[in-house]
Amino acid sequence: MTGITTVLAVALIVGPALFSSPTKPYVVGLIGPSAQALGPALQATAKATGVDMTTMNVADDSTARSELTPAQSSGRGSGQLGQLLSSLRGGKATLDVALRLDTGSATVEFYQTVSPTLAAILRAVVQQVHQRDVLIQSGVPASVAAAAQQPEPISTVTLQPAPSGVAGRSIAALAAGILLYVSVGLFGSAVASGVAQEKTTRTAEVLLAAVTPSDLMTGKVVGIGLVGFAQMAVTIGAALIANAVVQSSSVPSEVWVLLPAILLWFVLGYTLYAFGYAAAGAMVARQEEVQSVSAPFSVFLVGGYLLTYASIASPDALWVKIVSYIPPLMPVLMPARLALGHVAIWEMPLAVLIMLASIYGMARFAGRIYATSLVRGGPRLSWIAALRLR
Repeated sequence: MTGITTVLAVALIVGPALFSSPTKPYVVGLIGPSAQALGPALQATAKATGVDMTTMNVADDSTARSELTPAQSSGRGSGQLGQLLSSLRGGKATLDVALRLDTGSATVEFYQTVSPTLAAILRAVVQQVHQRDVLIQSGVPASVAAAAQQPEPISTVTLQPAPSGVAGRSIAALAAGILLYVSVGLFGSAVASGVAQEKTTRTAEVLLAAVTPSDLMTGKVVGIGLVGFAQMAVTIGAALIANAVVQSSSVPSEVWVLLPAILLWFVLGYTLYAFGYAAAGAMVARQEEVQSVSAPFSVFLVGGYLLTYASIASPDALWVKIVSYIPPLMPVLMPARLALGHVAIWEMPLAVLIMLASIYGMARFAGRIYATSLVRGGPRLSWIAALRLR
């Protein structure tokens, strides 16, 4: 399990950096002097709209079409099969699109598809030149026509800027929710199974001759918890090292805070659930009954995992903030909200204090059930019956 989760964590960080190809600028071929005169205007418009584009002067239509066609392999394999083999071998066209201006018209040529953004830039510049020529032919001075076509400066004001890297934050929130849901449930179930095994094999009776029930329960929780913490630390440490090496742009910069926070919330969440699982393991009569007795804790874990999707969809919703403070849901939801960048500075200390108080209450509650149920024989106990035992 440690190896699998570590490999997956490293792959999620290193994979995008290894397989992502750098974006290349659009190349527009300008056929003839009339189109070539639009080069500066095209580049200025592309820069204003945030599009990376360059222009290339082309002598005639035949040259432009040869530059628009991907390089084909020589010999056999012409037609669609040849184009497929060429694409697999990395054959690429020099031009993305070619522009030709004629008297009263303009022609845009491309091989198969053209970017809508690039096509809109070409249309806008051609239309702008056409309007300028019409105004000049109507007797409007060239300087006035040029001034009339200058765009009006527009300033934008963002009242509440969205967090940067929304997609990366959403993936990080989902990954944090899944990791904590699986790890807390896995190691919590290990506690319940261990306690049930000690009870059904009557090993607990021997152990209780040397230690108190509270010490035995705490030792079980701490021992398995240290194993879980070590495995989580290996996985998160490998992820931090991988991110430091590749500096992946798809991973939010807050990962240096998020990953250590996952360790913190694993400790808090595991401790809360582990005491409950320990009480559940002490109530069974057979090993097979562990899953049914610990079902209430599994329901809360699944609920926290499912609510992670809701927090990603509506991170600012008031109800999301409220349910993230419910102790059984907090270990999964609070790290997810932290990854989304919607946790205020004061919320983390408050959440930790709530969790510590909840852990204390759960330890007292579980200790009472554990001490009275561990050495009791007979059929499986219900939670109400276990609380009534003296």
